Amino acid sequence: MAMSAIFLMCSERSGSNLITRMFDAHRDCCGPSPSHLIRVLAENRHRYGDLSAERNWETLLQDAADLLATKLGSWRRDWTTQQLRTACPERDLKSLVRTVFGAEAAAAGKRRLFIKENHLYRYLPWVAQAFPGLKIVAMVRDPRDMALSWKHSPILRGDAVRAADIWWQDQMHLLRVIVSREYHVHLLRYEDLIREPEAELQAVCRFANLEWDSAMTAFSDRAEASRDAARTDDWKNLDRPVMNGNYRKWATGLSPTEAAYVEAVCAEPMEALGYRREMDDPRTAEALAAELLPLERHEKPGWQVVPATEKELRGARTEVLQRIRDRVPATVEQEVPVHA
Repeated sequence: MAMSAIFLMCSERSGSNLITRMFDAHRDCCGPSPSHLIRVLAENRHRYGDLSAERNWETLLQDAADLLATKLGSWRRDWTTQQLRTACPERDLKSLVRTVFGAEAAAAGKRRLFIKENHLYRYLPWVAQAFPGLKIVAMVRDPRDMALSWKHSPILRGDAVRAADIWWQDQMHLLRVIVSREYHVHLLRYEDLIREPEAELQAVCRFANLEWDSAMTAFSDRAEASRDAARTDDWKNLDRPVMNGNYRKWATGLSPTEAAYVEAVCAEPMEALGYRREMDDPRTAEALAAELLPLERHEKPGWQVVPATEKELRGARTEVLQRIRDRVPATVEQEVPVHA
C-alpha cells in the first residue's frame, strides 16, 4: 500500500521551502528537501520504454541514482543504483518513486509525506496514480513579491518579466486544477501563512487529516533547517523564524514599470486569488516588456559569489538533466537514412 502523501503545488520563490520545512517538523510528516526526482522522471518516462527489458530498467535506475546524488538539499537516506535495484519491489517507475520517498519517511520515523515538486500540474494524473488518495496544498504568493524575490535570487535567470510569465502560467494551471474538482485541494496564500502561521497550519492539518503539532511553527530550531539554509543562498532564511512582515516589499523593490508589467500579465489569476492591482499604467504588457526585456539578466552578479561546491553540484545536475532529455524516446524508432 502506498504511503499517504500530500503534494505541494507552488511557484518558485513563493514560500515552498518554508512550508515544506514546517511540515517536516511535524511529528508524523516527512517533508524532504526538493529533489525533483518525480518531476524529471515523470516528464521523461517516455524515454525508458518497456521496463521489463534489463537495459531500460538499468538506465532508469542509473538516472534516478544520479538525480538523487546531485540534489541540493540534504536527505536522511542516500542511494546507489544497486540499492535502488534491491529495494524496489517492482520494475515500475511509480514503484521506484514510492520506494525512494517511503524510505526517506521511514528513516525519519514518520508515516506521511509532504512533497514539493515544481510544475506539478504537468504530470498530476500520473502522480495521482502513483500516490492514490493524494491531497494537494496549493500555495500562492503575490506575484509582485514573487517577482522581487526572483529578481534577488543569484541562481534564477531573468528578472520581473520571466518571473511574471512563470507565475501567470503556474496559477492559470492551478485554477484549472481547482475548478476541475478532480483532486482534493487546499488553497493557501503565503501572506496569510506568515501573518497567522498557527491558524493557517492548523487549517492545512485539518484538510490533510493530521493532528496539529506546535513544532511546525518552531521549524527553524531544527538541525535539518540549519543544514538546508547553509546549502544555497536561495534557502538562507530557512533557519529563521517566520518573517511576519515579509510581504508588499515589491512596493519599494520593483520599479514602477516592473510592477505594472507583473500586474498586466498576471491580472486574471491575481483577481481570482484575491490580489488587487495598484499600478495606473495604461501601457500594454507588450509595451512594458519592450522596455524591460533588454534589462533582463541571464546571469546576475550574485552568481559570482556562489560557493564553488554549489556551482559544481549544480553543474553536475545540469549534465544529468541534459543526458536524460537528450535520450531518444524508447517508443520512437530512429529513422535510418537511405543512401542512393
